[in-house]
Amino acid sequence: YKDRKNLLPFMDSSDWEKAIEYGEKLFRALKDRFGGGSLLGIPLYVAYICTSKGVKILENNSRAGDPEIMNILPLLKNDFVDLSYKILDGNLAKIGLCSKASVVTYAVPMTYGGYREEYTGDTRVRLEKLKKLQKQYVEEMRVYPGSMEISENGETHHLKSRTIAILGIADTIKEARKISLRGIRSLDGPLWNRSDIAYEAHIEKSKKHMEKLRPAKQF
Repeated sequence: YKDRKNLLPFMDSSDWEKAIEYGEKLFRALKDRFGGGSLLGIPLYVAYICTSKGVKILENNSRAGDPEIMNILPLLKNDFVDLSYKILDGNLAKIGLCSKASVVTYAVPMTYGGYREEYTGDTRVRLEKLKKLQKQYVEEMRVYPGSMEISENGETHHLKSRTIAILGIADTIKEARKISLRGIRSLDGPLWNRSDIAYEAHIEKSKKHMEKLRPAKQF
């Protein structure tokens, strides 16, 4: 999930500044070592963690994070094609984002992540209610089909991995989560989803955890 600004509720400005510093150092090092001074079209996906000793890097990938990037792309103020041309020209200096919160929820098969040991039932997923709901939330909802297939008779069926993601967009994380979950609940099929993503109690738990790690910080 993403808040309206750059910070998540359990972060402070120093976390963000340090993350940017690390990301820029990493990019420059990769560019000099592997790009011959130029590195274009490679998404720099860095996963950070906030600790008692500051921000640390968990992992770095040259790919767009899924579902992390789903929270970002719909909020771009810039045209994506224009951004791509600026990358090619080497003059992309800044990307603008709308001041909105966003929450992604994935619906997955019953056996995904060990939720069920076995499932031998039907794999059909009906999307009719979701499509109607999208008309109500034209600007506030995005649907990202994943591990699905369309059969010869036009039916949609889930495969083995993450099936479909619903993104909610709103002025607050709470409202964005409601929209995302409303889309998930409109699905008719043998799928399950996590309910703790962006949940208020879960966010409060993270904030209290950070207060214990860094008592001097105020959130």
